[in-house]
Parts: sequence; structure tokens; C-alpha cells
Amino acid sequence: MKIRLDKKYIQVGLVAFGVVAASILFYLVLTQLGQIRSFFLMLIGLLKPVIYGLIFGYLMNPMVGFFERAWFRKLGERAFPTREKRARGLARALSVAASLATVLLIVAVLLWMVLPRLYDSLEMLATNLSTYLAQGQALITNSFEADSDIRTIMLNLYSSISEYATRWLNGDALDDLSNLLISISTGIYSVLREILNMIIGLIVAVYVLVSKERFGAQSKKFLYSIFPIKAVNQILEDLRDANQIFSRYITGVLLDSLMVGVICFISLTILGMPYRELVSVIVGATNVIPFFGPFLGAIPSAFLILLIDPLKCLIFLAFILVLQQVDGNILAPKILGESTGLGSFWVICATLVGGGLFGFVGMLFGVPAFAVIYKLLKRWVEHSLRRKGIPAGTTEFRRIVCIDEETERPVYREAAEKE
Repeated sequence: MKIRLDKKYIQVGLVAFGVVAASILFYLVLTQLGQIRSFFLMLIGLLKPVIYGLIFGYLMNPMVGFFERAWFRKLGERAFPTREKRARGLARALSVAASLATVLLIVAVLLWMVLPRLYDSLEMLATNLSTYLAQGQALITNSFEADSDIRTIMLNLYSSISEYATRWLNGDALDDLSNLLISISTGIYSVLREILNMIIGLIVAVYVLVSKERFGAQSKKFLYSIFPIKAVNQILEDLRDANQIFSRYITGVLLDSLMVGVICFISLTILGMPYRELVSVIVGATNVIPFFGPFLGAIPSAFLILLIDPLKCLIFLAFILVLQQVDGNILAPKILGESTGLGSFWVICATLVGGGLFGFVGMLFGVPAFAVIYKLLKRWVEHSLRRKGIPAGTTEFRRIVCIDEETERPVYREAAEKE
């Protein structure tokens, strides 16, 4: 007897099986979230050198392109006039080497400027701590001379802090030496491991930059092999837009931070501030964070200056406020322009959310990442409105009160007020 299978029931059965399998998989994911998270963290830890390499390669790519266009392309053509492939390979290798040397030189100069000053600051703090504590006690006494109760509370609190600091300096903290050594050893191991990952990442970045066209071609070939052509074309267009947003933003932020650091150094030299090299590096480096960067850099810098001269500390804080206004209203708009297409409100939100989720890296890259999401969402919303025959312009929507359910046409504010 020949059994005939109804195609309709087969499809229904496959759909039911898919729903049940998806439900079981979803249940397993929910019950094993801890193990799944641990697995992904372990995977990220193993791939951290590769991740560093991709990040370094992306950041160095504009520099490689500049060296290749400006210097080494013609050199390669002169070295191999009849072999185009070898000429391009020589130009790319020299460009990558020059970019890597430039990055290492910048890092070395920054460390040379920062580490000695940081050591001097810590040494001065340890040497003059008792003097600073006495000055602080005198300041509290003079500030709250009219209110004895508040003065007593503040002095008791200050005395507790002073006694703890004095005991630590006298060596009583050596009772916890074993725990301290364990913490230091663990911290040193983590730092050395991250440094090793970064060194391997630089090697990976060299390979990525040398063969970036090949990797791009392989990625496109893979996408076209598994997705529809229209979908891949849209994905490639979105990736080009994202790359443009990120590259413009990162280049602009680095240039803006460099200018802020230089202005800070010149101004602090004129004002006769101490630690001007260290403070300028801190202010310039933290300026890569939108809005909050200058103030984050001002906190440790102001503390260092406060240890030397409280009056100069107040002058420095006033200078930082002026510098932030100059950067926010003159430098940053000129340099960054419309690189992200986001308003100030969305920039603040992106910085806060990115910092809350991913720390410093989130604060740095939260703005361009949100700009990409914002652009994709905006395009989807406008496309959906056009399909419904509704105007997509934000300016026109300010005049629209609602959409009429019967005619499916906008009701403008002028017409509603006449009625």
C-alpha cells in the first residue's frame, strides 16, 4: 500500500517542530545564562589579542593611507616600475612600518612626559603629607570658627583620617603586608598580561593592514554566498556609512584633544603652574570623552596643583572652565563638524550609557556607535512612513497634529486651528 504524504501537513509539522525546538533552546539559554556568560568571557579573553589587533588596525588605517598616498606609493613605483603588485606591496609595507613607528614614538614620548612627573608628585605627597594635614586642620578651624559644633565634627573626622594616614606612613600598615603583596602581584600579572596582549595585537594589526584588501574581498565573497544580493548590498552600504562616521569622529576627536593639550600647556606655562607637562597630557587625553572629559582630567590635576599652591589651584579650575567653553563652542564644532549628525542631548545620552555599560571604552566609542544606530533607525522610520504615504521630514512633522484615519493624510496645525 502506497502512503501519500500531504505537503500541507508536512509543513505544519515542520513549523510545530521548529517552535518546540526553539522553545527548548530558549529555556536552556535562560537556565544556563551563567555558564554561557562564562564561556563568552573565556572566549573574549582568548581572542583579546585579535580584538586588540583589529582595533589597532582600524585606528592606524588612516595613518597608513596617508603615508601610502603621500610618500611611499611613488617610491614603490620607482623601485618596481614594471611590477605593479610588488610596487603596491612595498608601498604598503613601508606605510605600515612608518605608522607603527609613529604610534610607538607617540606612546614613548607620552610616557616620558608623564611617568617622571607622576613619580615626583607621589614622592612629594608622601614627604609633605604631615604638613598638608596640619594645613588642612588650620583651614577647617578658620573656616568654621563661628560654629563650634560643625567645627568639632569636622575636626574629629579630619583627625581620624590624619591618624590613619600617619599610621600607614609609620609602617603600621605592614601588618597586612601579605595581602598587600598578593594584591600587587595579581595587579602586576594582570598588567603584564594586558601588555603582552597589546604587543600581540600590534603584530595582528600589521598583518591586517598589510592584507586588508584581501580580507575585505573574502568577507564580501562570504556574504554574497549566503545572503540575497539586495541584502548584502544594503549591509555593505551600512558598513561604509559606519566606517565613515567612526573614522571622521575618531580623527576629529584626536585632533581636537591634541589642540586642547597644546593650548593647555601654553596657558599653564604663561600662568606659571606646576606640573604643566603632566597636567596638559591628562587634560588632553581625557578630552577624548565628550562633555565630561575636561572635568574628569581637571580633578586629579587640580589635586596635584593644590598640594603646591591652593591659590593656583583655584586659578587652574577657572582656566579649565574657560578652556571647556572654548573647546565646546569653537574648537570641537570646527573640527568635528557634523561627523556624527547627533545633537548635544543624544551625545550626552550616548556617553552616559556607553560609559555605564563598557566603562572608558564605552564613553569613547559610545557616540559614534549611537550615531550609526541612530542613522539606521532614522532610515527605517522614514522608509516606513513613505510606504504609508506620510511625509518623512521632521520639520514638516512639527506642523502635523495627527494622521486622519479615513483619508490617511496628515492634519496640519493650521487647518485644525481654523476648524
